[in-house]
Amino acid sequence: MSHTLFIIAGESSGDLHGARLAQALREREPAITLVGMGGHRMRDAGVELAADVTALAAVGVIEVLGVLRRINATFHKMIAELDRRRPDAVVLIDYPAFNLRFARWAHQRGVPVVYYICPQVWAWHQSRVKKIGRYTDKRLVILPFEPAFYARHGVEATFVGHPLLDGLAAYHHDRRFAAEAGLPTDRFILGLLPGSRRSEIHRLLPIMLGAAERMAPELGGITVATAPASTLPPEEYNTWPALCPALPLHLLPGKTYELMAGADLLLVASGTATLEAGIIGTPMIVTYKLAPFTAFLAWLLVRGVPHISLANLVAGREVVPELTQLRATPKAIARAALKMIREGRLAQMADELAAEVRPRLGEPGASGRAADEILALLHRNE
Repeated sequence: MSHTLFIIAGESSGDLHGARLAQALREREPAITLVGMGGHRMRDAGVELAADVTALAAVGVIEVLGVLRRINATFHKMIAELDRRRPDAVVLIDYPAFNLRFARWAHQRGVPVVYYICPQVWAWHQSRVKKIGRYTDKRLVILPFEPAFYARHGVEATFVGHPLLDGLAAYHHDRRFAAEAGLPTDRFILGLLPGSRRSEIHRLLPIMLGAAERMAPELGGITVATAPASTLPPEEYNTWPALCPALPLHLLPGKTYELMAGADLLLVASGTATLEAGIIGTPMIVTYKLAPFTAFLAWLLVRGVPHISLANLVAGREVVPELTQLRATPKAIARAALKMIREGRLAQMADELAAEVRPRLGEPGASGRAADEILALLHRNE
């Protein structure tokens, strides 16, 4: 029997994980029909996209307001597709504001719901745990401490390992990756990863470039590079070098992992990239800056989470520095970076990341294990 499955992802990272899941599902059930919401990676993996989410990414309350009408229209379009196609199950990937609402609508229609890569409700919005338990039939989590968290709330969750391990298996902290990406390696290499959303890039890239400008004379010159997210059109990131005329800024679209692996130090926006860099083992400084009102709400809602970066959360302690909000300034970041360099801390940090991040994320093959769990649910419901 051939199944029809919806896969709903809302951001660049979700599109990547959705594509890998789609590939694993097709390997196991070649005749499966995959329909959903995502980006070019999911489309290339054989998912029929009812909605393209490239323009929907946002973060924070203020930022979301700018695309709220478009998000709402997309939501109702996907509900109409749900009613028309009547899939055998729905798989949700992160993107909680959209997907938890979609889960409730699918549940009301009797369509089984799998949440793959559950939202980080352990960090904030813990009230969402009960909604996840009520409206989903299976929870597949990717961080080792999440099953225990859900169990404390009376909700069962299955740890399948982290899907990033598959894509990063060939990468480790080594300057040869910088050379392969075409970067000059005769100077200190600073990698800038300001995020994938326009709002966070707008806030963080100038700060990172300002830090690079302060670091350059202290180090006798540096190589500065960034790898724009795949969701950004060239006409946007081609303007970035003009933001920092004092330093050449190397643009490496499509070479994010090469930059992560080949840099001596990374300045990274808090998010999935901190875990990717942690898995690779590259020293980093994590930074983030929200709109003031959004930051105030976050301060009210976040409780009991000692770190903002996934690398530190997985390690269980602060391995990499975190500079956020008022501390996220060019001067403070440059000072922290130069201090680590002068004290010889970078090699130690690389060793600590290699020992305390990758080994705690399970074995490679998360996408395959998730596909097995999803297909088992479909077969039980036949």
